[in-house]
Amino acid sequence: MNSSEEYPGQNILISYLKKQNKQPSFYGFLISHRDVIFDSITTTNLKDLNNFWFSRFLPGVENFPDLKTKIINERSHHAKLLEIFWQEIIKEYKENLVMPTITTDKIPTTKDSSNAADINLITNFCYNILHELENSKIYHLGKEIESVFIKIWAENTQKKEDIDLLTNKTKVLTEKNINQQKVELKRVHDDNDVDLSTDHIAKQIRILEQNKDDLVFKDVINNALYATLAYKNLVAGNIIPFIKNLKTSLLSRSQMSLSSMNEPVLQAIVEGLLPQKYRIPEFSLVMDGKKQKGSGRFGYLDIFVVKGVGDYNISLELKYVSLVGLIKKQKDKYSTNDLEDLDKTLEKENEELLMNRPYSFWSKEHNKMNQITISETLEKGINQLRSYMNIIAKGKPTDYYSSGIFDRRVKITKSNPNELKGFVILVIGFRRILWRPVGEVMSNYSYNKV
Repeated sequence: MNSSEEYPGQNILISYLKKQNKQPSFYGFLISHRDVIFDSITTTNLKDLNNFWFSRFLPGVENFPDLKTKIINERSHHAKLLEIFWQEIIKEYKENLVMPTITTDKIPTTKDSSNAADINLITNFCYNILHELENSKIYHLGKEIESVFIKIWAENTQKKEDIDLLTNKTKVLTEKNINQQKVELKRVHDDNDVDLSTDHIAKQIRILEQNKDDLVFKDVINNALYATLAYKNLVAGNIIPFIKNLKTSLLSRSQMSLSSMNEPVLQAIVEGLLPQKYRIPEFSLVMDGKKQKGSGRFGYLDIFVVKGVGDYNISLELKYVSLVGLIKKQKDKYSTNDLEDLDKTLEKENEELLMNRPYSFWSKEHNKMNQITISETLEKGINQLRSYMNIIAKGKPTDYYSSGIFDRRVKITKSNPNELKGFVILVIGFRRILWRPVGEVMSNYSYNKV
């Protein structure tokens, strides 16, 4: 602990609150500074860590009554996510008392999937999602899938005595219970036009059980679970897990594609990391209803992510800086190995130096090669995204000459005031990703994908 601190991590917390200004998040602070939280643990505060840190976080917003209320509500809203977070912290602390092992909070790649602690985190997260069905008519069927999920993961990650305990606690529904759900499921199906039949659920359970030892199946399930976790964090306002998933995906590509990589490819990759049900790519907007098509009337947000049961609808603007455009400023002739070496150099380069790097690109608008710095590209993306979010907040256009959302894939309805969040993601090569949040925009509409 720093000698000027009253408690471990005080300076980090103060710095966080200053940087976030009017947009702090208790949950966001915890997951961003997991190492600081872990180092603050003692045997005396082990059972009350949540209150311990919240009592230190809250005074930082005491002078802003509205913000204080928002933080208190956020804590209540994320109660289950916080519970999972503290369970993992305490478990890791207890394990380290016996055998000191350093762990990180990174999103594991496929190679890391054998790590029991990481898989348990995902299992707990799925457990949390399934419990959101608690007030639903299909709650018992959700519990049935949950029981099979837990059993399969336990067989691969836990000791035999733990497996037996979980098996006893998570028994599959009896035939009587399933029959009782059929009438209710039919009604849910009729209302929502979604296949939630017992046969469909039973089929999913059989697939899980039949493929529990299949390595390919496990890999697909792992990726789906990591994507789910990243999406849930994204609509809670935390983009870091998603950025880690994106980098993992980029690094899986061949170095030969470094020369051909561009923004459309980046967009396809990002779309693949988001649940299809909640993403709307190339979100169509009327930017200026007084202009004609082709003269600035329309604009297209790269990806709009609807929040589902999350906190925020998210707007994503994507930018890609080609290594070819960067290396041409250094040499006329280059090989794939040269591009890979540059990629590795940029991964660790000081951000200030990186931002000042110039690169060349082909401008369709001017039909010639243009030069721009990475900093200018990022700033352009921020301004673009801010203008898109202001239009989204307006809802649908009221007439031909007004601005608003012009996309059949989204249902827009009047609602209580809510906040729209946005992030610019700028990727350089495969290894360096910069991202910037854009100030929140207030909206009086809710958005749901059709």
